Amino acid sequence: MNIGIDLGGSHVGIGVVDNNGKILEKFEKDFSVEEKKELKNVAIQYIVDIVNKLKEKYEFSKVGLGVAGTVSNGVILKSVNLGIKNFDMKKELEKRIGVNVIIKNDAKCAAIAEYEFGDLKLYDNILFLTLGTGIGGAYIYEGKLLEGTNYDGFEYGHMIINKNGIECKCGKRGCFERYGSILSFKNKVIQKLNLSHDIPGPELRLVIDNSKEEIKDIINEYIDDLSIGISNLVNIFEPDCIVIGGGFARYDYLLLDKLHEKLLQSNLLFNNRNEIIIKTAKLGNDAGIIGASKLV
Repeated sequence: MNIGIDLGGSHVGIGVVDNNGKILEKFEKDFSVEEKKELKNVAIQYIVDIVNKLKEKYEFSKVGLGVAGTVSNGVILKSVNLGIKNFDMKKELEKRIGVNVIIKNDAKCAAIAEYEFGDLKLYDNILFLTLGTGIGGAYIYEGKLLEGTNYDGFEYGHMIINKNGIECKCGKRGCFERYGSILSFKNKVIQKLNLSHDIPGPELRLVIDNSKEEIKDIINEYIDDLSIGISNLVNIFEPDCIVIGGGFARYDYLLLDKLHEKLLQSNLLFNNRNEIIIKTAKLGNDAGIIGASKLV
């Protein structure tokens, strides 16, 4: 039994996970618009409160944390969606919860979980993306998670797909995540339908289901932008399989088939394919929690 934590720019999940990757108990929090202004403090306090509560019920000496951004030796060097830079998250959490904390990029954690407990061992080369507040990424080559030497790398979200595009929180313009993240899609829907940015996910999906014609242009534009970014990655890696996790998993019923069709029927791929395997992460939005639990 291990504790895994998945911290993103809009959501934090904490789970008690057994050795088979099954979540035995889970706690989740979506950050409100107001809370995002003090996201670091809000997230840390929530993690501290829940982990200290779990210590009363379970015995554990380590906690795994997957966090959006670049991490080195427990220090979050840069996380644009969390608004954190050069912060020793490991030291801060260990001081307040009294157990060892191991930290890794959240998308890499999710990829580890999907490979270990999903059905990805059927494939040799796997392109993995998490579409949430931003876009995270990982690549598995012949069963091994590839990582950079100085930094983790595979920051697909900050690949530029429009050189004169929208300004990103990272300071560049036209980053893929400003067009292909699920947050980008939701924000456009919320704006068009004049909804609250704090609308709960299940309620938003119900509104979307009842407004498909009204937001058809947003769906089509999102699929176009997503296809550009993913096709660039396919042209580089030529993967056997593409897996998409994160918040996208909750909207796959609406978007996945359209994305598959667009990739095959457009002229975006350098090498023509009769088929492309693209699927939603089997573990859904729980992959980050499960993968983080494997760090300990």
